[in-house]
Amino acid sequence: MPTDPWWDIALDPDDRAADNRLHADGAPLVGGVDADGRPDLDYAGYLRLDLLLGAQRPASSVPDERVFVVVHQLCELVFKQMVFDLAVVAGTLERAAAADDAQALALAEGRVDDPDSPTAAFWRPAITASNRLRHAALRILPPVMELMSANDEDDVLFSRVEFGLFRAHLTPSSGFQTAQLRLIQRALAKGPLLDLRVFPGAAYQSGAGGSGGAAQSPCGHVALADPTVLRGGAETATPPSSHPATLATRLDGAAHALLARLADLAPESAPPAGGPPRPIDAADVDRAVDRFRATLGPDAEGGAVADFRDDLERAAAAENERRAGLGPARAGARALVETAPRSALAHVLARVVALDDALHAPADSFLTVHRRTVRRHVEDGSGTGGGGMPYLVTSQRYLLPLFPALVGFRGIEG
Repeated sequence: MPTDPWWDIALDPDDRAADNRLHADGAPLVGGVDADGRPDLDYAGYLRLDLLLGAQRPASSVPDERVFVVVHQLCELVFKQMVFDLAVVAGTLERAAAADDAQALALAEGRVDDPDSPTAAFWRPAITASNRLRHAALRILPPVMELMSANDEDDVLFSRVEFGLFRAHLTPSSGFQTAQLRLIQRALAKGPLLDLRVFPGAAYQSGAGGSGGAAQSPCGHVALADPTVLRGGAETATPPSSHPATLATRLDGAAHALLARLADLAPESAPPAGGPPRPIDAADVDRAVDRFRATLGPDAEGGAVADFRDDLERAAAAENERRAGLGPARAGARALVETAPRSALAHVLARVVALDDALHAPADSFLTVHRRTVRRHVEDGSGTGGGGMPYLVTSQRYLLPLFPALVGFRGIEG
C-alpha cells in the first residue's frame, strides 16, 4: 500500500467493486468500532478538521490577511484534487493503451450510455475526473481568487490598503512557488517551460545557498522548477518516478500513445490526419525573447537574454522533434473523432484540452483572473519573491501557448 492512502486507488472495475476499504496493520484507516463495539467515526474525525482548521498561520494581526491565507490554501486544495484527477485520467489511458488490439479499439470507441456495461465501468473514474478538472479550472478556482477582489455589486472583498499593511511580512515567499501548479503544468505538456531560466532568483538565493548546482543566467535568473525557487516543493513539482503523483506527468504521453494505436486499428475508410502538429517556429521564439528582454527592462543584461534564447531554442527543438513523431497520434485522433465522436475517450481528451485552456489561455482563464487580482492590489506590479506582473504576462502570453496539452488531438476534437 502507498505510504499516503490518498494514492491507494483502484482503477480496475473489479477492484473497486471488491472489498475496497483501506487498512493499516489490520485496522481500518477510517472508522471501525470503539471498545464497546460501537461505530467509531464522526464528521470532524473523518475530515481531520483539527488539522485542516489549525493550518492557518497568519503573519500579522491585520484582519484581511485571514482571507489571503484561506484563498491560497483553497487553491492548493483544489490543485491537490486536480493532480489526483490527472493521475486517474493518465492511469486509465495507460490501461487502455496496454490492452490487446480488439479490446483497445473497443475501449477507445466505446460509449457509456449503458451505465452497467464493462466499458462504462472502465471509463467512469476518468470521465468524472476529467469533468472535475475542467470544472475546477472554469468554475472553482476563479471565484475563489475573486474573494480577494470585488463582487458583481462592486463590493470590495479585500482591501488594497489593508494588504499593504502585511504584504512586506511575506517576503520572499511568492505565488511562483506553487509546486502543485507546476506539477499540473508538467502533466499538461508544459514541462519544458519549467526549465527555462526566466525567473529572477536573487531574492531566494541568499536563503537557499544558491541554485543547488542548477544553471543560472548572469543576472541570477533561474528556472521555475529550480530548488532555489521552489525550495522544499521542488520534489512535488518534479516527483521522483517512485512517487504515485508521477503518473499525472505521463498523461500527455499516454494519450498520444493510445491515439497512435488507434491509427493502426482504424478502418481504412478513416480520413487522413493531415500530418503532424504545427512546430514551434523561429518567429515564436523571437517574440518570446523580445518579450523577455522587455520584461527585464532598460537594464537588461545581454547574457541573461542570450541564455534565455538558448534555453527556449533547445526546448523548442526537442518539442518539435516530439511533434514530428506525432503523425500516427494525429491520424488516430482523426479516426476517433470521425468514427466515434461521442466515445468516452473523445470526451475525456476534450475535457483535458478544455482544462488546459481554462487554466492557461492568454485571455479569460484562471491565470487571467489571478493577474487581474494582482494588478488590483499591487500598484507597481512587483512580486514579494522578485517576479511580479511582468513575469506573469510573459509566461501567460508568450510562453505557455507554445506548449499546449494534447497537441496531437487539438484542432481535431471539435
